[in-house]
Amino acid sequence: MAAALTRRRPNAPAPSRVPAWVAEIPGPQDPLPDQVQQFLDWIRIQRNRPLTTVRAYRQDLAKFVAFMRRRPLAAEFTAAVDRAALRRYQIELADVLPNPRTRARALVALRQFLSYAYDEGWSDGELSRQVTVPRYVVGDPHPVATQTVPKLLAALPTDTLRDLRDRALIHLLVSTGCRIAEACALDRGDIRADGFRVLGKGGKHRTVYLTEDAYAAVQDYLRMRGPDPAPALFLSVAHADMPGGRALPHNRLTTDGARHALRALRKRFSADPALFALIDDLRTPHAARHTAATTLLEATGGDVRLVQEVLGHATLETLRVYTEITDRRKRAAYQRLGDFLHEVGKGA
Repeated sequence: MAAALTRRRPNAPAPSRVPAWVAEIPGPQDPLPDQVQQFLDWIRIQRNRPLTTVRAYRQDLAKFVAFMRRRPLAAEFTAAVDRAALRRYQIELADVLPNPRTRARALVALRQFLSYAYDEGWSDGELSRQVTVPRYVVGDPHPVATQTVPKLLAALPTDTLRDLRDRALIHLLVSTGCRIAEACALDRGDIRADGFRVLGKGGKHRTVYLTEDAYAAVQDYLRMRGPDPAPALFLSVAHADMPGGRALPHNRLTTDGARHALRALRKRFSADPALFALIDDLRTPHAARHTAATTLLEATGGDVRLVQEVLGHATLETLRVYTEITDRRKRAAYQRLGDFLHEVGKGA
């Protein structure tokens, strides 16, 4: 009888396991504890980390701040941090970030903050050792097939400013292999036909190049956009960011905005199965980077050192998944060649 009373109705929603502190995570403009802010200033100034990295660390540490604010207050933020709190936070974070790869990034940020706090004398023990970063298996990238890339780029719409911006962005990502944060950080004055520099991970610059078609796509977008006070290459075309159809000086497309733009483009293509087949593998902006890697490997006959320089990878090992993809394609091509020769032989 008791079991019957506690049994959930078939249509009743499952109880949420997301902890209450998630609703209190500080936003980009909300203040953080002074010690956390000092750490962010340190990685930005002393460690010379790019602003994209600092923003990512801030976002990850904001979750820990929200969690700690639910616990007894202390004079200093780190004074309330102990082994029990860290153990509980890691358990609850697994409900907030179920993807182990995303959770690992957040815990790496926390581990570095705790190590910095120990070096500064804010904590009695080296608590960073109490943070366990989850293991995860890096899945194969899913690039757009090389033979599909020209068809996809040719099918991109060109009717509105939004269309031309999205077309220029996809062309640039596929041509250069830039990360989406690197592309969104570009200014109009950065783009040159003979190559330009981007700021990548670890504050490292590298030179990238546009194909002729990609450069033309960027110029088509800039011509329709016309002169405006915004220095950013890619703008948000939302009404709030372009009052009266004019860009404000601070207008810049964010990485989230770029992901939303790609989702909207995929939704438009979904009305036509033939068109959607072209964009099906372009699920995120990062898939364009995967596409650039595999396409360049095939175009250069497997020159992994060149592709490493173009993509800005620290080690050649990172490219192993791409070489495996191109190797599989080569094996499949030879299999098709063998089947073709076999069929020709039977007909002779």
